Order: sequence, then structure tokens, then C-alpha cells
Amino acid sequence: MTQATSQLHRKAVASYMQRLYNKGLTTTSGGNVSCRLDGGLMAISASKLDKGNLRADQVCIIAANGRNMTPHLAASIETELHLAIYAARPDVRAIVHAHPVTASAFCATRTRIDTHLTAEAYAILGDPAWIPYALMGTPQLAKQVADGMAEAVCALMENHGVITVGKTLLEAFDRLELLEVAAKHTLLVRQIGTPSPLTPERLDELDVFVGRKKENANG
Repeated sequence: MTQATSQLHRKAVASYMQRLYNKGLTTTSGGNVSCRLDGGLMAISASKLDKGNLRADQVCIIAANGRNMTPHLAASIETELHLAIYAARPDVRAIVHAHPVTASAFCATRTRIDTHLTAEAYAILGDPAWIPYALMGTPQLAKQVADGMAEAVCALMENHGVITVGKTLLEAFDRLELLEVAAKHTLLVRQIGTPSPLTPERLDELDVFVGRKKENANG
């Protein structure tokens, strides 16, 4: 990979990290964004920096074995988590982890975000995975998330936050943004009245529409 190509990926990671912050989907200190590079490398937002003003030169380059190729930067605490997902999911090329307020509240209540309320949410997100609690930044959390997201594109991490994956940074970001919207829908619908989710027939129809495997439909 050329230095110019690497710099483009670092710039993209920084841009989406800023976008997360500016949209109120994470805090200055929270969350991390990464993308897969050629040659077994990964670009990931560095730790202990202002996420709202992250620059391309503040994005780490990490090897598949965990070696920090940018040692002047502190690697994200969740570097191992991102590497574990990339190792388990060859189809994934980008990961976004953040702490959006509404979705994170569901993570702290063991309450399911209902993605069956709108066609958009179910078509794009499917059913979110649930990841049991493990201390942040640990190998246990990395393994649990990689295992729990073997097929899911988004997950709720107990007492922590949410994580999404995609073939591009835009796709991963879109899924996280939509997961927060689905969390708000879930909350509002329960306050307004009786939820009226998509019927099983409509969910099956959407599975066919997006090419989702039948055996993975509806959970």
C-alpha cells in the first residue's frame, strides 16, 4: 500500500470520527472508528485525543498482529476488538463503535431495540446482536463481540455502547446512525401507544428484498 493510499484511509477515519461527534453520537473521549487496509493493516482512531477535532495524522496504523506502526500515537483501547472482528469477518472493511445516548440507554436496561418498527431499520440492520458485559479493552470483550457478530451487522454491548460494521465507512456509519434512530423509535412508540411492528410476512418479504439468508431472518 502506498503512503498516499494510507493517508486517504486515515483522513476518512478522522472524518467519520468527527461526523460521529458532530451528530451527537459520541463524546469527546468515547468511541472509535476503523477501516481495513490492504496488507493486513488497519487504520483506527487513536486514543486520548479530541474526537471532535481528530486529524488524519492522529489515526493509528495497526498490523494484524496488533503492532502499532505509528508508535507516536496511543492505540485505541479497543484495537484488539476491531482486529478480532476483521479476523472473523472477511466481508467487513469498516467498524464504528460509539455511545449514542438513546441506544446506550438500551444497553443499560437489557431492553431490545425494536428494528421491526420500520422497513428501513429492519432492511438495513436486521436484528441487533446482544453482547454480554466484559471490561472494555479486554481480550474477553474482543472475543465476545467477534463471536456475537458472526452474522449481525450491529450489536448492543451491555452497559457499554453500540457497534456496527460495513463494507465501507459510510455503511458502518449509516448503520450506527440508524440504530440510534431505531432506539428513539422504540422509546417513542412505547410512550405513544401500542407498538405495531412489521408482521412476520413483511419481515420475510424484506429478507428476500435485501438478500438476507432465510435462516437468519427474524433473529
